[in-house]
Amino acid sequence: MSHLYDLTNKVAVVTGGGKGLGKTLAEYLLNQGMKVAICGRTQKHIDETVAEFSQTHPGNIIGRVCDVSQAAQVEAFIDAVIGEFGPVQVLINNSGFGKETLVWETAEQDWDEVMNTNVKGTYLMCKSVVPHMIESREGYIINIASQAALNGYANAGVYCASKFAMVGLGKALQEEVRQYGIHVHSLNPALIQSQKQPQDAVDNGLIQNEDLASMVLYLLQQPRRLKIDNIGMWGF
Repeated sequence: MSHLYDLTNKVAVVTGGGKGLGKTLAEYLLNQGMKVAICGRTQKHIDETVAEFSQTHPGNIIGRVCDVSQAAQVEAFIDAVIGEFGPVQVLINNSGFGKETLVWETAEQDWDEVMNTNVKGTYLMCKSVVPHMIESREGYIINIASQAALNGYANAGVYCASKFAMVGLGKALQEEVRQYGIHVHSLNPALIQSQKQPQDAVDNGLIQNEDLASMVLYLLQQPRRLKIDNIGMWGF
């Protein structure tokens, strides 16, 4: 358990992997020699990302439309990944969004959509991959949470609730899977300049996608004997 984790040919799943942060995460993992499966709700984004990265990493990336809040879609996606690449060693729960509303003005449908994606989606993905990780006695689960998992923000009640729940779920899961050599982490970034276009200037007050991707690699490349607590990140 003390050796560094060799990422070469390991299988990673990145939810929300068709654009923004998820796309950057997929690219960084591919550059480490990993096989990467991405999913998201928009076919166009998935197809474009797979086509782009297939040029530099042929045979090492696949993608599929999947609503992470739907159990049948999650199961079908993970089955497809295992069929193509084999068991999943790294799961990055990146899918998520919020609603800018006051708590008492939040529509029930909006509440359900945010909680189902951010919390239920994380649960369903873990439910599908953890048994395989237990069988092989290895694995990493990294939840992309938020500073909203640690602090309350006005006009973001449902988002805060979902991210608090995401971190709590991860902490509980870590205690359940520790004995099998599985690591569970949550990253808690502040605001991210996630959808920056190539022509856009870098805002040094905001976290960049590359910053989070580098932190994910840092976690994956530490000696497996280490338990690293959840990590907060802010623009400088």
